[in-house]
Amino acid sequence: MRHAAYLLAVLLMASGAKPTTMKNLTFLTRDGCVNTPAVMLIVDDALTALGWPHDYQVIDTGKPPAKDVRTGYPTPTLLWKSKDIFGMPAPKPPYDVPS
Repeated sequence: MRHAAYLLAVLLMASGAKPTTMKNLTFLTRDGCVNTPAVMLIVDDALTALGWPHDYQVIDTGKPPAKDVRTGYPTPTLLWKSKDIFGMPAPKPPYDVPS
């Protein structure tokens, strides 16, 4: 999971100057996702190490309307400007029901 923090840092640093907000970063999760706490800790650690704000969005994929593309991603997933940080393509409907 540490590689997620490094990738996040590289992606964000490539955008130039120190950001004043992280509102373009979206953390997708759902109730019962066992990996969410660990990944959220990694994201928070990376942001702290960089001295960047922690004001990213956290979206419970069970809350948006079912046609919202974010409900089709596995959780946890990190989106930067609505794109998966690992390059996974946006899901196509119909979206799988989380198990």
